Order: sequence, then C-alpha cells, then structure tokens
Amino acid sequence: MLRIAFIGVSHWHAILYYKPAARLPNVRIIAVSDPDPVVAERVGRELDAKAFLDYRALLAESRPDFVFAFARHCDMPDVASALVDENVPFVMEKPMGLNAKDVSAIRDRVKAKGLHAGTGFNFRVSDWFKRVQAMTADDPITHASFRYNGVGGPHRYREAGNHWHLDPKFSGGGCTINLSGHFIDMFRVFSHTMPKEVTSLMGSFTWHLPIEDYSSMILRSESSICTIETGYTYPIPNNIFDARFSLRTTHHYIVARNDDVVEIYRGCDGHMEQFSTQVFNAPWYPLFVSDSIDRFVKGQPPVADLDALVEVMQVIDAAYASSRAGGKTIALEEPTATGRQGQR
Repeated sequence: MLRIAFIGVSHWHAILYYKPAARLPNVRIIAVSDPDPVVAERVGRELDAKAFLDYRALLAESRPDFVFAFARHCDMPDVASALVDENVPFVMEKPMGLNAKDVSAIRDRVKAKGLHAGTGFNFRVSDWFKRVQAMTADDPITHASFRYNGVGGPHRYREAGNHWHLDPKFSGGGCTINLSGHFIDMFRVFSHTMPKEVTSLMGSFTWHLPIEDYSSMILRSESSICTIETGYTYPIPNNIFDARFSLRTTHHYIVARNDDVVEIYRGCDGHMEQFSTQVFNAPWYPLFVSDSIDRFVKGQPPVADLDALVEVMQVIDAAYASSRAGGKTIALEEPTATGRQGQR
C-alpha cells in the first residue's frame, strides 16, 4: 500500500488530484496540510487523513512515500526544498516558483539526489496529445497555433479562496504563468526544438487587475514558429474554454476544437480523418494522477520532469520581459536541457 500525502489542499488544483487519488486501489492518503485550518480539517475528514497546518510537520510525522504538492507560487520553492531535504518523491503543480531561476535551483537539487520529481503538465496524458506526439516523432511541426481562453474569469480564484493568485507578488502573473506553460511544453515536444526568440504582448484591459488577463506570444525556433494566446476573458463557467489548436507538419494539418473534435488532414490531398476525444485538460486529471503514481511505483520517469518545467519557465520569463519592453523580441540563451527531454 503506497502511503501518499497532499500539501496545500486549498489550492484550486488540489481537488482535481486528491479526489481521483482517493479512489485508487493500493493507495492510502495518510495526511494533508494547509495553512487554512478550516480547509485542512475539512479535507482531512473527507479523505480520512490526518490534517496538518504545517507541511514540515506533516513530513516529519507522517513520513509519506509520495507527495502531491501545491502552494502559492511564491512559496513553492520552499515546499519543494523541504521535500528534497526529506528525500520525499513528489509531483508539484506548475510553476514551482515565480521564475526559471527558482525552478532551476530545485531541479538541480533533485538531480543531485536522484529524486523522482515531476510537474503538472497533465495534457501529456490525453489521447489527442499522445496521437500528435506519435505523429510528430518523425514529422515535427513546422508551425502551431494555440488558443485557450476562459476559466470563468479571474474572480474564480477569489471564489476558490485563492485570491493570492490575483497579486503578481505571490503568483508571478496571470494567464501567462498559469495557462501558457502547457502550450509552450507542447511546442517543445511536437517541434523537437526549444524556442530561440520570444515576442509577447499582454494586457489587463478587461478586469483591470494587477495580473494580465490576456496574453499573446510568438515563439520562433530554428525550424518552427508558434503562437500562443491565453486569457481570462471568456464569460463562461469554470473548465469551459474558447479553445482551438492548429498544428502543421510536413505531411499533416491537425486541428483540435473545443467541441472535443480532432481533425487530421493529409497534406498531399486534404483527406480528413476525424475522431472525438476530450480536448480540455480538466477531464484528464484522474489519469494524470494514476499515471504519476504508477510511474513512481515502477521506477519510471514522471509524466513531465523538471527539465521540461525549467525550459517552459525560461520562455515564460522571456514573454514577460518582452511585454514589459513593449513587445520587443527577446533572445533566449542556450537551454540548460534539451527540448527533446520533454518527449517521454
């Protein structure tokens, strides 16, 4: 029986992890923690797990085999450091810090100890991601366009008790750091490259908050170009998005739509194959949780490792720098790991 724990259960992602984890055989949730005593006790009762206010006390007393961790973005490096100090394998929800420097420091410590540690790029377990990854193994994308706008507006973070997300001192920003990372990761995996240039503009003209509610970026590598558009401006309930993903390879054109339809066109004659699958990432959390646990138990790498997260955060840092400079193109330094390490 694998003994697991959850740190930071008031985070809006946490319920997407602990609900499916509680249904898994051969897994026992032994402890949860959160600085909010009401939330910690409530979730502890729900999961029949001991509740802690301090994650350090949880680690010292419960000694879990594996942890799923969440926190304010500014606090994630401290939580991750405690997990590394205690040699506890973990998956932490992105972004694991406010910038690439934060994440790189954790990644380096994880590697030095040979510790199993991953992050929450859960699109990777979806059917359509796996289909595109297989198609692009020998036919990488030459251009891509990702539009992902919605999540009910930023007020949903207040409603979830995560008002800190609306303050960049604690969150690092808005939709760019929260949503765009998924698609930067896809570009890396499907193009087999790391962006060399980033151009971006962001705005907060809809909600007039300190964080951006709209973000548009252009990524350019030596062999591919990508546009990523994310936002909090679609006036619709949680987990419903205005979304469309379009990808071109030498031999195919692929479209994933928000009505859960994927179209694959042959480049030579336009013949179209269509299949239905869930395009959004929310329905894939149960599989992501079970796959993350299974990979740890079997001694396999995580769904997404910290090399992947560092590279994504390097692009996010450049995007914020570009927007602050009025859309100036920012050249990226040589990556600390290869983009191909994201393909597992």
